[in-house]
Amino acid sequence: MEMLLLQTEQLPCLLAASRSRMVQSWDPTTLTRALNWGHFFRQLHSRLRAQPTLREALKQQLKKRGLVRLSHLKCCPELLGLALLENPALSSTTRHSLFCSFLIPATGGAEPFINLLARRRAAYQLLGLLESPTKGAAGIEQWEGLPVRVQAQMLLSQLQGDRDGDGNQGRSSSALLDCLPCGSMLYRVVAAALMEPGWEMEAKVLLVPWLLFGDPARLLSFCRFLPPRCLASLCAHYSELLASYLSFLSAWGNCLSYNPLHGKWQTSGLKENEVPWEEMQDRVSCLYQEPEPLGSAVQTWLRQLKAQDGNFEVRGLSIWTDLLLDMEMPHFERKLDSR
Repeated sequence: MEMLLLQTEQLPCLLAASRSRMVQSWDPTTLTRALNWGHFFRQLHSRLRAQPTLREALKQQLKKRGLVRLSHLKCCPELLGLALLENPALSSTTRHSLFCSFLIPATGGAEPFINLLARRRAAYQLLGLLESPTKGAAGIEQWEGLPVRVQAQMLLSQLQGDRDGDGNQGRSSSALLDCLPCGSMLYRVVAAALMEPGWEMEAKVLLVPWLLFGDPARLLSFCRFLPPRCLASLCAHYSELLASYLSFLSAWGNCLSYNPLHGKWQTSGLKENEVPWEEMQDRVSCLYQEPEPLGSAVQTWLRQLKAQDGNFEVRGLSIWTDLLLDMEMPHFERKLDSR
């Protein structure tokens, strides 16, 4: 057991080195040793299937030390190969050796990794081409979601596979998601996965806890990056998200102050996550327009905040009064008022 732990503890160092500038000094011999380590970890994962007692003991020890999970052993060659391919510090000679190693036919009838990588990259590039010819709003609406949805389906499949393989429910899912680079694309993919038809139960088990119970800054960034209508749809499907989203909206709204000279609400410019008045209107309006019971919940939330502010009925004294008046205004009058 101790020998297995010593070996698996080398995996984080190997992956970190493959992403660093250390690879500048790697020659083909060093590359071969690194790739052999990747295949060793995959073979170790495969052999542990036949030894459930040892597998469970190793899994518990890895969990206690917080370094890697069994699922990382399984996909080590892919993680290592992608890191090296995307690392510009790798010399041209070593990169050529890397491609050659991927092109060698796999044993046991398995598909060579380079084939799988090429097919996925080609599919993504094709979907990207489909969205580029049309620049109008209709074209963006028609094609923008295709690459994201493909990645969302791949993410759900990977998460489901990890859960089935390790039996640890959302733990391996969180580990995989935490390894992905954060940013608007990751949040768009997660949002698309949450809305993927037929995967609602899996998404609720695998993705919602990652959003709600992990790093608080993650959920805040998720709500800031995503479009208001997308977030409104997610809140309609997953009530767990609504309370957190309304809490963020309350904080953003309290940062606004009324400028009587210009006759509108403005940000102070002192805080990083301030949201302009127009965006607040859009976000609240999208929530309000969702089917019941979401619309009533938002209306109740606005009335509570309005009461806390003094229950004013005149515009310009409370942002919650103004938002509530906007939401309760008949659609036709609201449209005329916005012109």
